Amino acid sequence: MKTGQRMACVLIAAGMGLASGSATAEVLGPGYSLEVGQRLYSVTHDYYASLDADGDFVIYRSNGTRGWSTGTRGSGAVRATMQRDGKFTLVNAAGQRVWSTPTRGRHRLFGIGSWGTAMVINARKWKPRDKKAEPFVDEILMRRGKLDWQSTAFDSPAIRRGQAGAKDAAKAAKSKRLRRQRTGH
Repeated sequence: MKTGQRMACVLIAAGMGLASGSATAEVLGPGYSLEVGQRLYSVTHDYYASLDADGDFVIYRSNGTRGWSTGTRGSGAVRATMQRDGKFTLVNAAGQRVWSTPTRGRHRLFGIGSWGTAMVINARKWKPRDKKAEPFVDEILMRRGKLDWQSTAFDSPAIRRGQAGAKDAAKAAKSKRLRRQRTGH
């Protein structure tokens, strides 16, 4: 299956639940969004992400415990979108960006890992085992997907102290990218 066809399958699978009015999804492909109150689940359903009515995009445990967030409470964010340019963004009602990941490029997907982290994955070389199954980030990573960006882990010391946020995640992603460039990996 060619990359374009594979991405089309992901987009169809990712968008089916949201397009039909359901409030859940597993992966957001390029051009797909979550509105306030909709949820994006990990493969195990132990974690989910939600854009809250206060404008904050938050990772929760299934029991409702709050974890990592974008720190955008009060921003007026009404939509979280995996853009076609590779950025996962939050926008307000006027369409202005209030937060985004430091990622770019085609073939990017957004999802929640089974360990409670938000991730942007480069799925260009991803080869699905079951082309009809709903994709999850864990499966994509195991099958040649590459991690582009990741939030702070749910159980990290920063989360426990209540200090995790978008800046921490962006710094970690930049540091990881620089290490890979230096080592050639």
